[in-house]
Amino acid sequence: MTKAWYWRSLPLEKRTGSEVFTALFRPTTASAIATLLESPYPTPIEHPQLSRYSICAGTPRIVDDVPQMWTPELGQVFPFLEELLQSQGHGEKGHSDAASVCDKFPASSSPPPHLPFTGGWLGWLGYDVAWEIERLPHEKIDPLPFPIAFWYEPDSFAILDHAQQILWLAASDTSGLDELQEKLEKRQGIEERDKGTRRQGDKGNRAEFSPSSPIFLTSQTDYETAVNQVKKYIQAGDIFQANLSLRFQASTTASGWEIYQTLQKINPSPFASYWQTPWGEVMSCSPERLVLLQNRQAETRPIAGTRSRGATPKQDMQLAQDLLSNTKERAEHIMLVDLERNDLGRVCEWGSVVVDELLTIERYSHVMHLVSNIKGTLEGDRTRIDLIRATFPGGTITGCPKVRCMEIIEELEPVRRSLFYGSCGYLDWRGNLDLNILIRTLLLAPANEDEGHEGLGREITSSSSSSSHSPLNIVWGQVGAGIVADSDPEREWYESLHKAQAQLAALKMLNNQQGN
Repeated sequence: MTKAWYWRSLPLEKRTGSEVFTALFRPTTASAIATLLESPYPTPIEHPQLSRYSICAGTPRIVDDVPQMWTPELGQVFPFLEELLQSQGHGEKGHSDAASVCDKFPASSSPPPHLPFTGGWLGWLGYDVAWEIERLPHEKIDPLPFPIAFWYEPDSFAILDHAQQILWLAASDTSGLDELQEKLEKRQGIEERDKGTRRQGDKGNRAEFSPSSPIFLTSQTDYETAVNQVKKYIQAGDIFQANLSLRFQASTTASGWEIYQTLQKINPSPFASYWQTPWGEVMSCSPERLVLLQNRQAETRPIAGTRSRGATPKQDMQLAQDLLSNTKERAEHIMLVDLERNDLGRVCEWGSVVVDELLTIERYSHVMHLVSNIKGTLEGDRTRIDLIRATFPGGTITGCPKVRCMEIIEELEPVRRSLFYGSCGYLDWRGNLDLNILIRTLLLAPANEDEGHEGLGREITSSSSSSSHSPLNIVWGQVGAGIVADSDPEREWYESLHKAQAQLAALKMLNNQQGN
């Protein structure tokens, strides 16, 4: 059984998730573990329900001298999660009874029921977990250092309610709550002092960041050949559309946390996340939810269709109208909505699956998306792990039909996708869950000179000479495009380059800041 949680509420005072994370949980050593699931603040006017909460957490709980963290291998991921939930008293149907609820919180310390996470597990599922769901070919390897699945139970955590401006602290005992509150107060004092220093004209000490140019793991010729092969599968009737992605990498002396903060400034997103782990750092500014489960109500929210924001309100409206009226974009979007409806229908009550938002425009700082929302009621004999199995991975990053597209992706992409296009989020002990899709994501790990990252030697030497005192890291990213019957291979290649440069804009901004 999970140990009880002690709770305390404090005024949030307009702090962001990043600010609270920095104060309470940001690690001082590379091997430490900490997590931030962040929604933007101020909360966007459109769809504020997506950005009401942020969650941040520190190191794993220790039970009988054993850290409560796990990295199950492929083939054991879902059995492990089912066993974990059942061993913690959550029953076969993935929700807790009234007696177990009382066990989790002392009588004098209980959070409001509307909070999304009141204890449980944080973690990720890499894209390659799909091999545990479907019978897929094994043709490629994953060269990255991150485990395919990682879950842990935090020893303490914080929930930011941006709407009510309340900060909820949770810890395993009251002394843990006191420690969290002291850290918050100490950080507030440091911030106030720093503000005064900046007013006096002191910019403070800054490290130097020297990103290299990105190097793609696929040549233009090979990528265009793959696009043409996808088009042949479409013409043969195998598939309607496939998402073909491209891996890139670069070297940098920036830390993952610095990159994440810059990414969030460029493109604040409701399903953003930062993970500090022993294997490296994960920085994601994802706008897309894979699946949500609250009180047995399941939701998935596919994104398909994007335009840049307009320079003026009139131009913005014109671009939105162009997206909504584009016959091709609408057709592809509806196809993916049908795919997600079918996925939910596999585990939801008959007749309960509905599309409650269709072809909605969702605006962010730099782009707007075409979004739909599909809901259903989870069947009584189904668990939340069944729900994940039914919806994972998201259809928007595979194509349609999903299984055949995954077979083609394995054939044509040079390496396994690793964490890219997988999901991360939480499993709450009450039976709820929320998982994003890991798009607009970068992975970072220390450069290992002994491994000699292919193609990076020249770039590392030229880019790091001015900052040899800083540790060198390798950053990986992955960008994809939906390939359809009339896709132009050369155009898809250059569109992929453009998407990669947009992700690496964070590195460039960090570098430019140092030159000011």
